[in-house]
Amino acid sequence: MARGTRGAYRKEDRVALPADLQKELVEKAAARIGNCQELAKRLDLPKSSMHYYRIGRLTIPISVLDKLLRIANDDILRQRIESRGVTKDRSWATEHAQDVFREMCRERVRLPTRDELTTNEDLRRKAARIVSYVLAEGSVWLQKEKFGEHAVNITFADYEGDLYKHFRSLSIDVFGYDIGPPQNPGNEARAIRGFIYSRFIAEWLVYNGVPIGDKAANPTRLPEWIIKSQDRETWIGAIQPWCDGEGGVSTNENGTATGFSLSQSRHTTLDLDAVPVVMCRSGPGRMLSRGDLAAAHVYGIPLSTMCYGAWRSEVFDDVLLLLKRLGLRPKLRIHGMYLKDDGFWSCNWLIIMGARECRLLPNLGLVTQGRKVAAIRRGT
Repeated sequence: MARGTRGAYRKEDRVALPADLQKELVEKAAARIGNCQELAKRLDLPKSSMHYYRIGRLTIPISVLDKLLRIANDDILRQRIESRGVTKDRSWATEHAQDVFREMCRERVRLPTRDELTTNEDLRRKAARIVSYVLAEGSVWLQKEKFGEHAVNITFADYEGDLYKHFRSLSIDVFGYDIGPPQNPGNEARAIRGFIYSRFIAEWLVYNGVPIGDKAANPTRLPEWIIKSQDRETWIGAIQPWCDGEGGVSTNENGTATGFSLSQSRHTTLDLDAVPVVMCRSGPGRMLSRGDLAAAHVYGIPLSTMCYGAWRSEVFDDVLLLLKRLGLRPKLRIHGMYLKDDGFWSCNWLIIMGARECRLLPNLGLVTQGRKVAAIRRGT
C-alpha cells in the first residue's frame, strides 16, 4: 500500500535542527539499518521524506526523531540534538510545509531577474515577446481565491497555430515551462488556448506590467526595461505580438495591401446616463463614430477630448513610440466608442500605418503570422 506523505507532513510538533546536525543523525541511523531507503522502510515513511530530512529541507516530527535517535544509539549525538533542537508547534509545521511546497514549485520555473534582462540580450528579446503576447492575447486571472494564487492564459484564433507554437517555445525558453498543445475553449468559439498554472510566473508578469483581470479596464504599460533598452531587436520583440495578434491588413478591390492597423479597447466609466444611445448619429447600432465623439459634449467637455485625457490606451503610446524608433510613421487615433453589455462605454483605439509601412512589416520581423504576411505580399 502506498504510504503517501504521512512522514513529510504529519500534523504533530516538530524539531528544527541545524542542517548539518540533522544530516548526521539521518546518516548514522541509516548506517545502522543499511541505507536511507531501508531506513525509510523501517520507519514506514516515503523515501522522499527521508531524503528531505537528510538534506534539511523538512524538519523532523518528534515521534520520528525519537525513533531515529534510538536507531542511531549515540548518546553524544542525542545530547547535541537536545541542546540545539528547537521544538515547533503544529501550526508552524503546517505553514512551514506549505512554504516548502511553494519553494519547490518556484524552483521548477525560471524567473528572469532585472540584471539578466539587462545583460542577456537573447533572454531580454524573448521576455519582451512573452510580456507583449500576454498583454495583447492573454490575461492573468485568479485561480485560487483562498490562497491568492493566479494563473495565465493565452488565446489565439484557431488559424493562428503558428503564433501558439511561437508562444509555447518562448515560454519554455524564458520560464522553463511548457504550456502543452493547444486546447479548445469548449464554447464552440474558433479559438485555441494555453495555460501557465504557475503563481510565480503570473506574479512575474504582473510585476512587468500585465494587470490582473480585464486588461481593457486597467491602465497598462510595457515594462521599463523594454522602453529604456537601446537594442533594436528588443523593440521588435515587444511589437511583433501586437502586430500579429491585434493587427489587420487593409486591402483594395484588387487585394493589394493599402495599410495596416492595430486595435485596442479601453473601458471607460461613462454609462448610459452620461452618454445616451441617442448620441449615436452616424455609427451603426451602439457605436459612436469619430464624428459623433467630435460633436458630443459630456459635462461641458468634448467627448473626444475626455477620451484622450482619461481613457487613452497607454500601452499603445508605448507601441507607437517603439514603431517610430524603428523608422516607421504610425498614427494613433480613436476610432470610436461602443456600448458594452454592462451598460458602460468603451473606447476603441487604432494605430494606423500606410501602404509603405505595411510592406516593411514582414521584413522587419514585426508580422510573422502566415495569413497576414500573405495578405501584405499579395499583389506586390
